Amino acid sequence: MQVTASEIATRTGGALDGLGSIVICGVSDLRGAVETDATFISNASYANLWSECRAGVALVSRGLTVPGHDPSKRALIRVDDADIAMIALLEHFAPPPVAPPRGVHPTAVVESGELDEISVGPLAWIGANCHIGRRVVIHSGARIYPGVSIGDETVIHSNVVVRENCEIGCRVILHAGAVIGTEGFGYRPAPDRQGLLRIPHLGTVVLEDDVEIGSCTCVDRGTFGATRIGAGTKIDNHCQIGHNVKIGRSTVIAGLSGIAGSCVIGDWVRIGAGTGIADHRTVGSGAQLAARTALINDVPAGETWGGMPAREIKTEMRHILALQKLSPLSRDIIRLVNAMKKDKDSSVD
Repeated sequence: MQVTASEIATRTGGALDGLGSIVICGVSDLRGAVETDATFISNASYANLWSECRAGVALVSRGLTVPGHDPSKRALIRVDDADIAMIALLEHFAPPPVAPPRGVHPTAVVESGELDEISVGPLAWIGANCHIGRRVVIHSGARIYPGVSIGDETVIHSNVVVRENCEIGCRVILHAGAVIGTEGFGYRPAPDRQGLLRIPHLGTVVLEDDVEIGSCTCVDRGTFGATRIGAGTKIDNHCQIGHNVKIGRSTVIAGLSGIAGSCVIGDWVRIGAGTGIADHRTVGSGAQLAARTALINDVPAGETWGGMPAREIKTEMRHILALQKLSPLSRDIIRLVNAMKKDKDSSVD
């Protein structure tokens, strides 16, 4: 797994500034790196750490000045984007993925007949009338209900559940414990007000190509049509996607976020961790939501919102600053009121 600084420069298309013979055996951050590690500097605020960092090589975004660099002892590799270039280096050192051997494990149950070039781990279950593409990997304990369609090269990790008639595209990754296609959370009060009536969900879930769903995330099926997640979208762990939600292409949703039913999320949206979106809301393409956003209104395309309740981020920041100024002012008011009360009591005496 060793690689030299010169080889890294070639692999990343970067310009070498320093020793090309340095041998790198791993990657780390600026503070934790050792002499045989490579690291990266993508922001000017981190450049000053290089002089005290022990790493032998750093990928540096072009245009950044790195104080204290000695090209006779170490190497910088200047690239267009250090964050992107670091991906190639991480891929080099990443261990190969662990997968069950090609074929179906003796303890797995497969009710769908012939399966072509797939790997099915112990105690997995594939129901009847499923269509499974080529080079699909299904890890131990996964449950694929009847009528499911899974595209080529998809990876389904341990204890994933894919409910009946869902459609999973090519190169999809479902991480451990994800649940795709469970019934949506829909109830109405009974006419006699003695309980709740459960709404049946007859729809399905469609995950387009290259979607990734994190561990313990749930994507509910539609009431009538499909809950759909667009190609290339990535959803983190412990998220909830409600029934009939439509999410566009290449959107990123961070952990612990929840999207209520019938929302429409555009392409290239960025949703911060812990965000909650009320039902029937629309978030336009290219919009961004800060972490812990509580959204009860529609967000126009390209705008950045945050807060609880959410509003355009500049407005939200002005409100935060106003509250910070109000706090000491309120203390002054309390002191003034107490002083007036004291003067009043003295005059009465």
